[in-house]
Amino acid sequence: MNAQETAKEILNKLSPEARILAKRVLELEREYLHVKTPTLLTNKIIEAAKEHAK
Repeated sequence: MNAQETAKEILNKLSPEARILAKRVLELEREYLHVKTPTLLTNKIIEAAKEHAK
């Protein structure tokens, strides 16, 4: 990875499983963007990672 790579280029290099997880993390971040307790987001991301690790 270098400073000139775009996010899309980096995502395209990921494995299909990693791409699914990255997509889910982005969805969770959008969903919890205005949540007053941001620690919920961390737990949701951990749950998503565990689902994809099965």
